[in-house]
Amino acid sequence: MPYDLNRLNLLVVEPDADVASTWRRLSATLRIKTPNIVPDTAQAWTLLKGAPQANGSVSGLRVDAVIVRWELAGEDGLNLVTRLRRDPDSPAPFLPTVIVTGTVTRERIRRALDAGVNEVLALPLAPKAVENRLREMVERPRKFIREGGYFGPDRRRQVRADYAGPFRRAADRAAE
Repeated sequence: MPYDLNRLNLLVVEPDADVASTWRRLSATLRIKTPNIVPDTAQAWTLLKGAPQANGSVSGLRVDAVIVRWELAGEDGLNLVTRLRRDPDSPAPFLPTVIVTGTVTRERIRRALDAGVNEVLALPLAPKAVENRLREMVERPRKFIREGGYFGPDRRRQVRADYAGPFRRAADRAAE
């Protein structure tokens, strides 16, 4: 049975009022609670760093996933993801993250994955693409890996039975 997206609490970091309005409409279309929308990473970090509550919420604000725009004034969205994953004082290093960008290239996708994002979304926003990315994160979460300088979700979407190597991870080599 598919996950009920209405249970999802989103924090959206989006400075553009028109795109923020689109997020509200998309949330209503997908039957997701109205997201908490902030215009910059400083406000997002402040919300996330709030005092943890016994029920797992942060300062009364429960966040199940962060959607952040890559292109932001000041600190960009990719830096927020990097801070979430690697800062020793991070309030939520395992928090699922989606980065939204108007420029999608193979290099930018690689940089986003290397920073530890779970999913990448391209502008303009399409309801089905948003739903697919959110469902992917909650219905098929990837395990987190700490390897060298990387910490974040496993970048491999699937395990291919026909892959013959090279096996570079210790867990892969142990399974041989």
